[in-house]
Amino acid sequence: MADALNNIQTLYLKIKEAIINLDFKPGDRLAERELAKKYNVSRTPIRQVIQKLSVEGLVEIIPYKGAFIKQLTIDDFKDITQLRNILETFSVKGCCENHDETVIIQLKEIIQKQKNAVEIEDVKEYSLLDQEFHFTIVKASGNKELIHFVELLNQKSYLSRIRTLSLPDQMEKSLAEHQEIFKCIVNKDKSMAAKKATEHVENALQRYISLQNMIENFS
Repeated sequence: MADALNNIQTLYLKIKEAIINLDFKPGDRLAERELAKKYNVSRTPIRQVIQKLSVEGLVEIIPYKGAFIKQLTIDDFKDITQLRNILETFSVKGCCENHDETVIIQLKEIIQKQKNAVEIEDVKEYSLLDQEFHFTIVKASGNKELIHFVELLNQKSYLSRIRTLSLPDQMEKSLAEHQEIFKCIVNKDKSMAAKKATEHVENALQRYISLQNMIENFS
């Protein structure tokens, strides 16, 4: 039983990584037979993994049609943004209160890596670092229950973020916003940190709306 569970977990991580890396793109159908052949397993564990990814919001199961990589609508992203506003504000305030020098060093290193990613126009690397930046703040807040909820939101919004960050100058704008948040944390300015975090999340929403409008205009 333990081996079976470990194998399912390994398969889950592989397929999830493929989604995050855009090997499977939003709207793509996840055919059980093809996935079973690709990963050399039966269809039963594939079905279990798809169900788990559906619960996490990465996959959408449509009756009589199959499972598809989730495409976030503007309304979906607005819902996520509302929750992110609450959680990010709470996180950054807690980080201002509880951080130590180790957290400052970690955030500084992440921002430097983001600068490097911007210079070589590596959107995928920047997006992963974007998640790391926010998650470092969450962990520094000292609230263990917060981590689980933020992880779920990050997974749901990752695919949309990597698409919006591909737009011209968006990585640079995001980086500038991260730097402002970082300065507030260093100064332990909770109110300004919360304000900057809220602006950062709202700006991400506006970028996604702009992207969706562009897609609709060209479709």
